[in-house]
Amino acid sequence: MITCEEFFAEFADYLENRVSAEVRQELELHLSQCRACQVLYDSSRKTVKIVTESSSFELPLSVSDPIIERVMAKLRTDRS
Repeated sequence: MITCEEFFAEFADYLENRVSAEVRQELELHLSQCRACQVLYDSSRKTVKIVTESSSFELPLSVSDPIIERVMAKLRTDRS
């Protein structure tokens, strides 16, 4: 089974359906057994849904990408 760190490394691609079937299977196995990653996954999906459905504003990638990078780096650091 993959580690939480490996899960985090693939997480964005998983959310965007950009992983192979094999990687998806490994990630979903990890999700089925790791409560911390389940919470991250559920929270992220809900947040994306709220933001995309609200259509109240759009952040340019030059703003949103660094934010996402910092959040993911923080999550990786906290798990260590």
